[in-house]
Amino acid sequence: MGKRFLAIITVFLIAITAPFTAYTKNINTLNGTKSAVEGVVSYKCNAENASDFSELLDKLSAGAGTYSSDWYYIAFSQYGLNCKNKKSIDALKNKVDEFYSKGLADVKVTDMQRVAFALSACGVDITDVNGHNLLADATYNRAKVKPLNSQGLNAVAYALLLLDSKNYTVPSNAVTTRDSLIRILLKGELSDGGFALFGSNPDIDMTSIAMQALSPYKSRSNVKSTLNKCVDILSSRQDSTGGYKSFSNEISCESTAQVVLCLTSMGINPSTDSRFVKNGKSVMDGLMTFKLSNGSFCHFKNGNTDNMATYQALCALVSTYRFMNGEKSFYDFTEKTKPNTVKIKKNTKTKSSKQQKKNSSQTKKNRASSSVSSTEYQQPTDKVEFETKSSTKTTEKPTSSKTEKTTESGTIASDISDNNSITKHKYNSDKEKRNNPLYIDFAVLTLAYIVFVVVKRRGK
Repeated sequence: MGKRFLAIITVFLIAITAPFTAYTKNINTLNGTKSAVEGVVSYKCNAENASDFSELLDKLSAGAGTYSSDWYYIAFSQYGLNCKNKKSIDALKNKVDEFYSKGLADVKVTDMQRVAFALSACGVDITDVNGHNLLADATYNRAKVKPLNSQGLNAVAYALLLLDSKNYTVPSNAVTTRDSLIRILLKGELSDGGFALFGSNPDIDMTSIAMQALSPYKSRSNVKSTLNKCVDILSSRQDSTGGYKSFSNEISCESTAQVVLCLTSMGINPSTDSRFVKNGKSVMDGLMTFKLSNGSFCHFKNGNTDNMATYQALCALVSTYRFMNGEKSFYDFTEKTKPNTVKIKKNTKTKSSKQQKKNSSQTKKNRASSSVSSTEYQQPTDKVEFETKSSTKTTEKPTSSKTEKTTESGTIASDISDNNSITKHKYNSDKEKRNNPLYIDFAVLTLAYIVFVVVKRRGK
């Protein structure tokens, strides 16, 4: 009787251990987010047949200067991985040379901005890339060759993000100032709030990107009002799964990822803020519905691995990790990111690179007929007239949290947290401890031992 009772108890303990183990992978914890980030790194190593992270960077150099590699450099660096890879740096610099050889008027400014971010991630000074001031020509002097917003509001937003990434000084003779960039963005706000790359209805992607750019200036009364409206829009548009849809009628990984990037830049916790939890599902829960078993992400649910979805999800995961770890927002390069390491998990079942590209190509075809990402869209829009430098002379050397001389007074509404208070959201160590696998396993084993001793004594 005692042995039978012991067997029943053992089976019971094994059964209850499984859900606890699954809970330790909860994306709403620091360890869960870290695990998801490392899953993407492992996936990318497997897909590129790279034995370690250093070799992965070598592999990425083949696509340096394109979406397929640049966003990985940015995300990896902001996670604390060393991206100072010679092959990648040389390839990115060569891409910059191509921009100037082709003629900047014929180069998409978002390509220049993305490459500038990638070079910064690799430790390169973007004010002197083979003698070219990429920062100036991608931001405050772009209007010398072409209006900055001729490609859309996304180009304006990324210009502001790039200027603020290291608190770059805008010279007095610049064509465009930070203030004029902010005015362009605010002028692009739709009548009922929110932003759109085209049309009159707010789309999630562009609204999120504009909010990321405006968030350092949220102490200004006009910016504060705009951001509050946008927060309400994002909250109301969240699906019961926690995810978001923008250009299509389906929830997409990219739109959900942009909201995560937006919320963390605003100092809003994407895991716990009640405004962004629907049906018990947080935005992070929504993002994870696109995660595949190999660590990559798909565009729509139940789809194949998609490169754009994967690197945008990675950016969102890294941004959340930084938020939970008390670090600054994703596009903030003003402080050196805390060094990190990754453990590459080899997956012998990972499909070949050729098959991965085939799946990605098919997913792109599906996306083309149903969805557009504001971070990639290149069509010009006449939504906002370009504004030149303000006649008011000011010395512009703002920090990520302090405004310029023209800053309006006022305090941000209570529903938008200050960026400087991100450290207050550093993950609760006690809660992390409770979700730690070793902690849970020890508790279960202790319980099992107690039961075993009791049963053994009763048997005697």
